[in-house]
Amino acid sequence: MAEDRDKEELQKSNHPDENLVDSEEQFPEESADDEKVTEPVDEVILDEDDERQNLKLELDEYKNLYLRKAAEFENFKKRKQQEFQSLIRSAGEALINDILPVLDDFDRLLASGEEDDETSLLEGAKLIREKLWESLEARGLKPIDAVGHPFDPEYHEALMQQEEDGTEAGIVLQEHQRGYLLGDRVIRHAKVVVSA
Repeated sequence: MAEDRDKEELQKSNHPDENLVDSEEQFPEESADDEKVTEPVDEVILDEDDERQNLKLELDEYKNLYLRKAAEFENFKKRKQQEFQSLIRSAGEALINDILPVLDDFDRLLASGEEDDETSLLEGAKLIREKLWESLEARGLKPIDAVGHPFDPEYHEALMQQEEDGTEAGIVLQEHQRGYLLGDRVIRHAKVVVSA
């Protein structure tokens, strides 16, 4: 029997292909199920790459949108600044255009002063002042009424206090310089003397 075993082993060593068949039977080939297991892993990797690429594209779109909006805002700010400067210039030009006829009237008054008497000069000066006042009033300028009214620090600036018989304290007695409102805003306080 030992001889039979030795013969079988010798035959197996002489035929290596047969040994391969046996080893293949021990390790069977990968089945279709095994391929399905690796396939989703590949798909997941591809899906992650696609998602990463999509996120990068979306981020680039948002960056471009942000840059465009920032540039639009800067242009808007510049445009508004230019419009504001233009508005200031045009307001100044309009006021000057209203005052130029008054300047012309002063020139005519001074030229006629050499030939006319003092009465006509005074009348001319009154007409010029009236014309100037009408131009300013048309733009919203109003005088602040002070004398006889209670002192109000929002409208009046007290230069001094003075005792006045028969007048209660805190009443404006005199106006040294008239104050003015432009619309509802004080542009110059009235300089006044107030009763003590």
